[in-house]
Amino acid sequence: MARQPACSLSPDEVEFFNEGCNRFDRGAFWHAHESWEDLWNMLKGRDAPSQDILLIQGLIQTAALLLHHERKNSIGIVKQWAKLYPKLEGWRLAWGLNIELHLNTVETYVEDVDNWSLVASDHQLPQA
Repeated sequence: MARQPACSLSPDEVEFFNEGCNRFDRGAFWHAHESWEDLWNMLKGRDAPSQDILLIQGLIQTAALLLHHERKNSIGIVKQWAKLYPKLEGWRLAWGLNIELHLNTVETYVEDVDNWSLVASDHQLPQA
């Protein structure tokens, strides 16, 4: 199912989004989660479209999943995947990111459970 284009972000929202992206790309998943949570709260506060609120929530959950991967927490990975997949499925591009490619790459970390051959911090957010 294709999604409507993501809403425009205010300058303050862009700042939190970019901060989260930069932190994510440095492998600072917890800090990315925190930046994106600030954005999530801003979007909820201005009654942004629910699909966009779920989009940022899905990105937050990908950061949590990769943190679980670093810690070799199989259960945490599987639970996060079950929560984030429906939120990101159907997105192609949003806010300058290739969400579809990101979701496909995150899935490889789910498939890596109990093998632990991948390094979570190697994953960079794919640009649109």
